[in-house]
Amino acid sequence: MSDRKRNGEAGARGNKRIREASDYPDVEIYLGESHGQMRTALRSALRDIRLNVHEDYEECEPLRQALRDGNADMVIVDADLAGGDACNLIQAIRYDKLGPNPFVPVIVTSWQNDAARLRQLINSGADGLLVKPTSVQAIQSHIDTIIYRRKPFVVTSNYIGPDRRIDPAHTSELKLIDVPNTLLSKVRGEKVDPVAMRKEIAAVLKSVNSERLRRNAFELSFLIEVVLADYNDGGPTTRTGRLVERLQMVLQDTVDRLRGTPYEYNSGICQSLLRVAESIAADYRNPARNDIALLKPLSDAVLLSFNPERSALDMAQEIARSIDQFKTRTLPSL
Repeated sequence: MSDRKRNGEAGARGNKRIREASDYPDVEIYLGESHGQMRTALRSALRDIRLNVHEDYEECEPLRQALRDGNADMVIVDADLAGGDACNLIQAIRYDKLGPNPFVPVIVTSWQNDAARLRQLINSGADGLLVKPTSVQAIQSHIDTIIYRRKPFVVTSNYIGPDRRIDPAHTSELKLIDVPNTLLSKVRGEKVDPVAMRKEIAAVLKSVNSERLRRNAFELSFLIEVVLADYNDGGPTTRTGRLVERLQMVLQDTVDRLRGTPYEYNSGICQSLLRVAESIAADYRNPARNDIALLKPLSDAVLLSFNPERSALDMAQEIARSIDQFKTRTLPSL
């Protein structure tokens, strides 16, 4: 049975189970909070729902070190934790660059209620967001959701994390990926075998990586279509320069992810396209004609090689829809 189905069955009795349990001593919750009174309040709130903080940290770097060395079941981090940036920390976790489990649940807390900042925090890959001051009930609601009704992950060329779509009936080409949830296992009283968990994480990471490569291929085609339109319709602008920089970033991410995947045979063509993008970026206002001419055929080859089961027409229509939405789209960072 999938985690999503098990979570749904347990969801109806989730509040009752978490309040009636005596304690979960094996659960490791890492708390990053710069303000002493807020750390105390969060610890107390977690104790009220029978969960204890394993460690807490006043600054970002000690928390990063703990995440590298430990096995957190959940992370609660202040958006403005001293000495670092919560968005970068969460993205490092999700991109498998910090800690042994890129799927560990993360709740981010913030004193700010600015819409742009809150959107940035959610887009980093957090499971939940709490605006401070908060209540025991709000904390409990977020944790119950993570334990019993956690959303599956989705992967795009600029996001890895829980599905952010509000309407579950909304259709999309995005694949839903069930991820390990050690917090759920431990609250159920199940023994978490470290060796088995590492194997499960590795298997899910392969799926995440393959999906990221496929989404990268679509973004590469999208970027190149827009860049070529710029060169053909009046010449390059500063926006063109930003798009070429983004093209380089996506290509580098693609090349870095290829090793050990079923798509590794694409390394040569991706390297070729990266070299072309680097050449254009060196002087994007006066690029070599040969470089511009190579963009389209190379990107088409990359797109088809990562999506052999889909028709060229179907993929072209998806890219066209993305281009139609481009006027209202803000370029994200990797």
